[in-house]
Amino acid sequence: MQITIIGPGAMGLFCAARLQQAGQEVRLLDYRPERAAHLAREGLILEELDGTRRHFPLQIGVDPAAAGPADLVLVLVKAHQTRAAAELLPPLVSGGGLVLTLQNGIGNVEVMAEVIGPQRLVAGVTMLGVTKIGVGQIRHAGQGPIILGRPPQSQVGDPELAALCQVFLAAGLDCRTDPDIVLVLWQKLLINVGINPVTALTRLTNGRLPELAPAWEVVTSAVQEAQAVGLAAGLPLPPDPLARVRQVCQATAANRSSMLQDVLNHRPTEIEALNGQIVAHGKRLGLPTPVNALLTDLIKALEQAQY
Repeated sequence: MQITIIGPGAMGLFCAARLQQAGQEVRLLDYRPERAAHLAREGLILEELDGTRRHFPLQIGVDPAAAGPADLVLVLVKAHQTRAAAELLPPLVSGGGLVLTLQNGIGNVEVMAEVIGPQRLVAGVTMLGVTKIGVGQIRHAGQGPIILGRPPQSQVGDPELAALCQVFLAAGLDCRTDPDIVLVLWQKLLINVGINPVTALTRLTNGRLPELAPAWEVVTSAVQEAQAVGLAAGLPLPPDPLARVRQVCQATAANRSSMLQDVLNHRPTEIEALNGQIVAHGKRLGLPTPVNALLTDLIKALEQAQY
């Protein structure tokens, strides 16, 4: 299978390594020519869970036309980069390939559908923990599943979804499908609105959050607000989302959340696609979301102070 990955961040590089190892033909696209040149020259160093280090050569470029049509385009850019990534898709899917987003937050599928239509879109979430150490160096920091499904108006059939899932299974990654991917996206959102901003503000690894009462209290309040918003929107969310948040913290204990990595590297965060979405939905539904609003403002202030 010809696979193109848009976004050579920690998760994009990890997926490239695993899929390449499984025999897939993988190409990455990067908007930064200097980084693409470095990765093409030096390749990727992946530190596994057991501490072993492996080197992977990479095929990477900046021109989607040169990459050519793909059977699968995997979108792994930050949420604020989704519009720019979507503009790269037309030549990549000209042969009828699938587009899969495993991005954080909600709203990404809708942006891509505006550019290429919803018919060939697949949405998904992943609980994998991957930390960027440096350019072309990442650490696998936690196991977790990949869950795939059809977003609204997608025309991807069950056999195609099953075949796509098998691609990840063959790469040694836990993968399954779910008939209600919108609900799954919200379940992941409940996890992210608690873990990501609190780790970004405190510099804690995921595993430390449940161990420190003040940090966990903020996580709890943010998640409970988000759950109330989701329930008011008609989603059958689980009664105890904090149990799942705690499980994720434990499964990815050594991981630095993606938002913490962004803050440490002075990059824009995905706060608007996470806690900002809870605030926006809360306003539409007439529900107060003071903790999510405060976390959003604090992360935005931190971003502005760093640039």
